Amino acid sequence: MNAPLENLRPIRDELAVRGWVIACFPFTYRQRRYFTLVQRYMPPEETPQYQLVKLTFIDGRDTSRTLTAAANTQRIAAGARELREYFGIEYAPNLGEILTQFCEQLGKFIPSRLPTALSPEEKTVVLSQLGRSSSEDPNKVHCFDVRRNGTRSNGTLNQRSPFNSQKTEMLRPTLYEALKADENLSFYYSEHPEDERSDTEILESFNCRR
Repeated sequence: MNAPLENLRPIRDELAVRGWVIACFPFTYRQRRYFTLVQRYMPPEETPQYQLVKLTFIDGRDTSRTLTAAANTQRIAAGARELREYFGIEYAPNLGEILTQFCEQLGKFIPSRLPTALSPEEKTVVLSQLGRSSSEDPNKVHCFDVRRNGTRSNGTLNQRSPFNSQKTEMLRPTLYEALKADENLSFYYSEHPEDERSDTEILESFNCRR
């Protein structure tokens, strides 16, 4: 069976191995550039039946224009009209064939490996999506502290969310590397640049509270 979006599977699997949630790659269609986000479904959100990932298209000219839909290796689970209107596809009697061609075109842009070297624009859209997906203000990108998450009612330790891990690995890689092994720790962010502290300041403050 034809699977034009087959590279979505290895990207999803690499995200899981790395402990990340979202990947990004550029997609050009009809001379218009889109940021395309590949996102794992994370609990408590359930993966729709027969689907692999969530795709979000963001218009490079107007980032407020987005389209989100589940997808598998064969197709995008969005209505024909929704896809047609978002991507400016004219109606035609052979619309099904046109949408198949669209998926084949998209498949040519999906990398076979998890893209980690992101452009500044791609990094910005990924960080914004991480914030929205975790119900955190996307403008909070200035790290100022690391704190323990406490324990659950059964006595086990609460763990840092994958959203917080990916955000910190992207924004503060050396700080994340120093503390990533302790999953009971979460990194805290502010929207105000003046609140940001250096790795040394954050680590010294954390060590004093141990």
